Amino acid sequence: MPTNRTAMRRSRGFSLTELLIAFAVLGILTAIALPSYRGYVERTNRTVAKTALSEIASRQESYATDHKGYASSLAALGYNSSGSTYLNSQGSISASSTGALYTLSLTALPTSGGLGNCSALTGTPNARSYAIRAVPYASRIDQTCGTLCIGSNGDRGATGGADSCWQR
Repeated sequence: MPTNRTAMRRSRGFSLTELLIAFAVLGILTAIALPSYRGYVERTNRTVAKTALSEIASRQESYATDHKGYASSLAALGYNSSGSTYLNSQGSISASSTGALYTLSLTALPTSGGLGNCSALTGTPNARSYAIRAVPYASRIDQTCGTLCIGSNGDRGATGGADSCWQR
């Protein structure tokens, strides 16, 4: 028959071994879940950027119809930007870097070689062609695809490879 002393000892709480096992299980579950969550967030951010690039390209086409040529700045397309233009996680494009995922820019379309990995896009767009770039605001935003771009000719590019980044 157990004494009061034995019953009290058993009801005090968890043993050190039980706590260590619980923390080990928690650590293993975290190690499995965290990379999946990060991948999900990265793909979501990329989708926001691809949607914004497509929206800007659509505005460029509308602008070209009305003005017989493409706009040379994002401000001409109706985006409030006197300097840098940012894209946040809600898909809003603004001049504020608060909550920014990507920095957006309008550049010249390369005369040869296509968009490639988007890194060679420089210069001012002209009335006949343009390229739009979405550069990650911080390196943690999209480590797989990096910079995304789309051109007036319909070409799409990405630092991580256009085919895989634009299809996901």
